[in-house]
Amino acid sequence: MKSGRRSFCLALGLLAAIGIGGCATSRPQLTEQQLLDMRTQTLEQIRTDQVLAAVKFVRRMKAEQDAFEAAAANGEHPPEPVFNVLVISGGGDWGAFGAGLLKGWGSVTGDRARPQFDVVTGVSTGALIAPFAFLGTEKDYDTICELYRNPKTDWVELKDWLFFLPWRESMATTKGLRRDVERTLDKPTIARVGEASLEDRSLIIGTTNLDFGINRPFLLGEICERAARSGDDSLVYSVLMASSAVPAAFPPEIIGNELYVDGGTTANMLAGANIRSEKSLVGMWKKMYPDRKMSKVRIWVVINNQMSDVPKVVKPTWPSITGASLNTMSRFGNKASMRLLDFQTELMRKADGLDVEYLYVAIPDEFRVPVEGTFKRETMQALSDLGHKMGMDPGSWKTTLGFE
Repeated sequence: MKSGRRSFCLALGLLAAIGIGGCATSRPQLTEQQLLDMRTQTLEQIRTDQVLAAVKFVRRMKAEQDAFEAAAANGEHPPEPVFNVLVISGGGDWGAFGAGLLKGWGSVTGDRARPQFDVVTGVSTGALIAPFAFLGTEKDYDTICELYRNPKTDWVELKDWLFFLPWRESMATTKGLRRDVERTLDKPTIARVGEASLEDRSLIIGTTNLDFGINRPFLLGEICERAARSGDDSLVYSVLMASSAVPAAFPPEIIGNELYVDGGTTANMLAGANIRSEKSLVGMWKKMYPDRKMSKVRIWVVINNQMSDVPKVVKPTWPSITGASLNTMSRFGNKASMRLLDFQTELMRKADGLDVEYLYVAIPDEFRVPVEGTFKRETMQALSDLGHKMGMDPGSWKTTLGFE
């Protein structure tokens, strides 16, 4: 037995020494000072993007107010403008719920009808849904819903029998998923996203920069604008795949010489934690239009998960422990984000005197998967059907936190 164990260790050591096909991409060694300088530059870019996004929010809100006032001056009776923000959380293959919900929502009329969104944010699986919700036509919702209803067996595959070795960049490959993302979000669709972005609507995707340990939002609308002009759409796909790259399980993305993974690692949803800061919507509006009241703000949150876990006995194996841990972190991250959003909107109402509300919908706690495993067609179609049914019911949206 001891001899066999030594032989196995020697074999691993030999493989480590000579390398094997599929090893992680080589990256340059940098000094701590070089890394600190790079982090400073990245943080500065994030701050710049935050201001650019806030200015864009303000321009959009102002344009909607101007259009309303012009119509009223002409004797028309349009509804008062509402600034609509859609937040789509992570959730892996359970994103089928969000895709189905957005499609079913299209049948609702009245005050809770599905609007054209001024801002759309997405993280992880929400990032893959977000461009289609941003475009917002029935065809776009059909397209993303069908993608989630028909997962391919090669979307996620173990690389080979040596997937567990520590120098591999990930256990699985997502080449099949990337292929279908590129097929679905093709060049004409990217161009349409860019055109919508030029109307001062915003599409923002959350990722995690592992080199610097920070959350990194990317302004995907502006990236699509540049891609449409240059014909180079590689960054569009890199951002989307990075946002959904579960650490260690899926391959990371290198963007600008920095390593990016799943946005859910740092924030499972982008819900405007600093919405009242001077560099965000409220602060920028006060600065640019101090004598003018902001429009009503309505934040719609789609949570591609349950708020409470189904009790189960977790097997003492690393795959089971890892999966259960990631699910737990995702749920608690969602709860923390919702509590923060609840606090922020309350401050906006009481301290700033603004008309702001949030509504959210999550997968009911009583839902049970029909088939165990990830990216199973039966489960994803069941989630899509559930989302579609709930999307058709305006009562699915909750306006107060109903979890512990």
